[in-house]
Amino acid sequence: MEFRLSRDEEYAAVRQLWGQAFGEEEPWTSWYFSQHYRADKTWVGVENGKVLAQAHLLPHRLMLRGEWRTVVYFVGVCVEESLRGTGIGRQLMASALGELRRTGVGISILQPRWPDFYRKLGWNYGYSRRKYSMPVNEARRLLPDPMPMMGWSVDEYSMETLSALYHSFTVPRHAYALRERQDWEKLLANHRGEDGRVGVVSCGGIPLGYGLYKVLEDMLWVRELICPDARAVDAALKFMISQTEKDGVETLEWDDPAGDSGSVLYAVSQSEPFLMGRITDIRTVLAEFPYPDDLSAEIDLTVADTLSPWNNGSFRWSIHQGKGVLIAKPLVEHSGLLLDIGTFSQLIFGEQTVWEILKAGNAGIDREEGKILERIFPLCRNFISEYF
Repeated sequence: MEFRLSRDEEYAAVRQLWGQAFGEEEPWTSWYFSQHYRADKTWVGVENGKVLAQAHLLPHRLMLRGEWRTVVYFVGVCVEESLRGTGIGRQLMASALGELRRTGVGISILQPRWPDFYRKLGWNYGYSRRKYSMPVNEARRLLPDPMPMMGWSVDEYSMETLSALYHSFTVPRHAYALRERQDWEKLLANHRGEDGRVGVVSCGGIPLGYGLYKVLEDMLWVRELICPDARAVDAALKFMISQTEKDGVETLEWDDPAGDSGSVLYAVSQSEPFLMGRITDIRTVLAEFPYPDDLSAEIDLTVADTLSPWNNGSFRWSIHQGKGVLIAKPLVEHSGLLLDIGTFSQLIFGEQTVWEILKAGNAGIDREEGKILERIFPLCRNFISEYF
């Protein structure tokens, strides 16, 4: 099977395979293919002229460790139904990683439908979120009434207002996506196209935050809620419930990627893993990494990566004057720090402490090396609200 970028004339075949795997949810599917699909950003497996596998490589910019980095968001990964379980999915992802390395993309993310499949290929969770699901009547009872000076603008589509609120909310966070004008245009067009609503919560006329929400049959679904503190979160939720009462909503659903709202509803929420991340090329990523200027260290490192042979092996990791480099060395069993690529990827994202990540990854490490890694990979407050 040949793995390569798709061609314009293969659009119908790509669309058909997508439909077989995920269904034709309209109008969303047509919107996605009109706004996001590009042949030159779609990796396919082709045999005898037929597209049998695909992965959409959507470009994003993430703020990672204080710098904007180009990443790829894997979307629509699928294989012809009759060929599932034959190893083609693994070959597809391995060859796609090779393409990312060729084009200089060091990191990828994805929202897994089958987490175990991707974990075996080296992806691991780098984001989590809080899931809120409860009867609207219960939420209405628990939520306090908004303060008198608080207001709610319905169907507010001022891109400048929403963008400014998003920016102020994300700046103290990590691993969030850059949203430029075209990103906002696509997001709001999609939201409007699905009968979504936008509301801005304010205090004394000054915007504090916004909510993207919609009614799905008898459910109030909050797609995105960007508010700086618990007071604004609770007010926004109360306003959204009031606005949708006439629609007969019975349940409230909100997946909160910030996970730290402090809302009165927080106690009834549950934490769950969200997006996975993976390093494409460990040498490139660590060469560009922003190390502490005063850190000087030499670490023997062995990386296990069964999908990307260029990552697999033993290295001397030299860190001096804010720069780091990996130099290949002969493989020495049980020498130095031994990590699989998924565990190392979690260190880059940093949603958990170094010690939590290493313990979960069964990585043996001495205390001094652990202290060095703590300086390189401090704990972060991760946030991402992109679903593709």
